[in-house]
Amino acid sequence: MTIPLRPAQAPPPRDEGPYRPFLFGSLALAIGGGFMLATLLPLAQTLEWGWGLHWFALAHAHGQLQLMGFAGLFVMGMSMRVAPRFTGRPLPCPAMARATMPAVAASLILRSLAEPANDSAVRDVALVASAALLLAAAAAFASVMLRLLVHPDSRAQSSGWFLVLGVLAYAAGAVVNLLQVIDVVRDGLPFAPLAREQSQVFVQYYGFLLLFMGGIATRAIPTFTGRPRADRACRVTAVALAAGVAIVACAGVWSSYADLSRHAAAVETRVEDAGFFITAMSLVSMAWLTGVFHPRANRVAAASQTPFLFVRASMAWLVGGGLLLAWYAARGFIHEEPLDTFEIDAARHALTVGVTTMMVIGFGLMIVPEFAGRRLQHPGERPLLLAMLVALNVATALRIWPAIEGVGWLANTRYWPMAAAGGLAEAVIVVFALMFVQSYIEQRKPAWASPEALAARAR
Repeated sequence: MTIPLRPAQAPPPRDEGPYRPFLFGSLALAIGGGFMLATLLPLAQTLEWGWGLHWFALAHAHGQLQLMGFAGLFVMGMSMRVAPRFTGRPLPCPAMARATMPAVAASLILRSLAEPANDSAVRDVALVASAALLLAAAAAFASVMLRLLVHPDSRAQSSGWFLVLGVLAYAAGAVVNLLQVIDVVRDGLPFAPLAREQSQVFVQYYGFLLLFMGGIATRAIPTFTGRPRADRACRVTAVALAAGVAIVACAGVWSSYADLSRHAAAVETRVEDAGFFITAMSLVSMAWLTGVFHPRANRVAAASQTPFLFVRASMAWLVGGGLLLAWYAARGFIHEEPLDTFEIDAARHALTVGVTTMMVIGFGLMIVPEFAGRRLQHPGERPLLLAMLVALNVATALRIWPAIEGVGWLANTRYWPMAAAGGLAEAVIVVFALMFVQSYIEQRKPAWASPEALAARAR
């Protein structure tokens, strides 16, 4: 008897997670908001456009658009894609996960429009709504990620420690943001006081973003460098980084709300400097644990060698920014002096531009499916990628140059390098976004990866 054979069914498509809306939102807020303001704000000072207090409000909006919009949405989207692979478990509550993107985007757009506006009831309502949306998004994101990571069957290991602590920092940053907005609305302020705003930014960046990036980097990069993952050392680094962030943030909030005596102010300064130093050395440890500086092998595919240069550069800037912050913190601790605004700005932008933006480009080119397909469709883009790499490194150097000069360069000319840095970074992100959109459109066509289609494109 003949047994009829049925054609084998193709396996179900692998769930890539809801990363695409996050990446689209990230790039839109970066191009139309964060990086655009990074260029316009310095030009407004240099060319004396007379923005007055609106300039400071827009500077705050720029920071939030970059941290929680550009970098935050990218990290959230990619973590929802890679964390299920780390844990060996499916992403829980996909609908809730998807809902966080429009909530964050709406929050940032509302704040960016409302904060520079003149004092009014409409402005107050918009600011409170913005803070409430960000808090709701943080709660939803924390619910999804904690269900995924804090589970007996999770195989996330040390990466889970980074991500869990990062989720908690995200939630803490959203709470601090709400408290600051309440202060602004209650007291009729044009923007949050600098000391309180810096504590919020520190939690959002060094806590949420760098912990998440550390979790992904210490898990993924050793695969390419041939180093075994140092799980115990990574856990210690994650806890140390979170502790350093908590110390700095708590000390900053304490000093901004309390009327400190001279002795208490000296204690607060020493505590904050110690927190900065712990944070800085944790960043250096994180870079070392990736194996970039002591590889055992080069396991990067030939087609990914150029994108991996962005990852290498980001680790170099992570060490550089960490050591710069450590130097400022150690000097301040010895002399019982707090870090000044210029020092905080120099260290932060060495990391935000040199590390975060560089890692977004590098990991985007390497692990986003559209770019994986793009390497088949457009194999001759090495010169373009190298130009982007050079531009981003130059942008980082230009951005931190005036901050390192500090009080030695207070003339308006100090804003020219900052404007140039913003323009260069904007250009890189625009090119990256166009590449992503082009590949997204091309790969929606049937049989886009067939030998015939690729051969036709090669001709």
